[in-house]
Amino acid sequence: MRRKERRESMKKHRQLLALFICLVMSVSLLTGYSETKAATEEPTQSAEQDATQETAETREITDMAGRKVTVPTAENIESVFSAGPVAAIFLYMVVPDKLLGWNYELNDVEKSIILDKYQDLPNFGMGDAVNYEAVIAANPTIAINSGKINDAMVSDCDALSESLGIPVVAVDNELNNSAEAFRFMGELLGVEDHAEELAQYAEQVFTDINVLSDIPEEKKVSVYFGNGEDSLETAPRGSQHAQILDAINAVNVADLELGDGSRVQISAEQLLAWDPDVIVVNGEPKADKSGSSAAEDILSNPDYASLKAVQDQKVYGTPNAPFSWVDRPAGPNRLIGMRWFSALIYPEYIKCDINEEIHKFFDLFYHVDLSDEQLENVLKGTL
Repeated sequence: MRRKERRESMKKHRQLLALFICLVMSVSLLTGYSETKAATEEPTQSAEQDATQETAETREITDMAGRKVTVPTAENIESVFSAGPVAAIFLYMVVPDKLLGWNYELNDVEKSIILDKYQDLPNFGMGDAVNYEAVIAANPTIAINSGKINDAMVSDCDALSESLGIPVVAVDNELNNSAEAFRFMGELLGVEDHAEELAQYAEQVFTDINVLSDIPEEKKVSVYFGNGEDSLETAPRGSQHAQILDAINAVNVADLELGDGSRVQISAEQLLAWDPDVIVVNGEPKADKSGSSAAEDILSNPDYASLKAVQDQKVYGTPNAPFSWVDRPAGPNRLIGMRWFSALIYPEYIKCDINEEIHKFFDLFYHVDLSDEQLENVLKGTL
């Protein structure tokens, strides 16, 4: 009997021991699962947070060339590299504090208007002469390339982005798209209010010159626009560098094929044959030759004495402070040139106080309040 009870007692102990072991194993498994779950969830949550943060700090935009570009949000764009002079001018007009530098050394004329704090920004070069190492070392957030929108422009933007390792945004520099360009840059860089002011000014310029579209053929003024030290380089009708002449309904006497370059070289004999009503010359910025100096050369040259424009004293140099008002570079600096040029050749149609307009433009676009003396020198091209 005692033996039977002993066996039953041992059986119960074994059952209890087995139950205890099962409980211990269950607790261990549950604990391990909990730790494993926590370990796997934490990185996932962290990755999700990083992705959310990345989305909050960047955005995908469509630039003016139709390219999809991921760029930082406006508040995270600290500095911008300009791929060329037109982009630099756009940046200086819209938000100068984000301009990384210039593309050449500013001359005295440009420095006479550009605010002191921006005059000594680095010169990073342009085109094939860009100093990529210096740009990368300066650590810009993005770059802007401004020019005519075409396949070459798209390729240039993509190549520049690969070279610099940063997003490159394309901005259209067509004169009649100036307002759109200002609004685009304002949204890109977080300065919508100021950019809207610039855009509205640009639109008003085109509205004001619209009256010129109805000028009868017999009242249209024929114009020769010259560039270079001898003023015998010209921009043909319909070309990007002659956009102002087309916009103000002037007759560009240079009805020529453009070819591969941006301008066409002509002869003095060709200019004499065209015999335009008005001659406007830009001079040669690379040789520090002003438009007013180039105009004096033509007026005093006996070879040109028979020209109607010379006899009527209608040979003019383009104002060039801080940048040429008509061309070189072909950027938004031309907006004030449209007002000046249209009032110059069509005074009976364009009724505006050009001095007041110049004051307004320089204040709004170049952040400077011109003195009367500066204004006089700007118009004379003697700055």
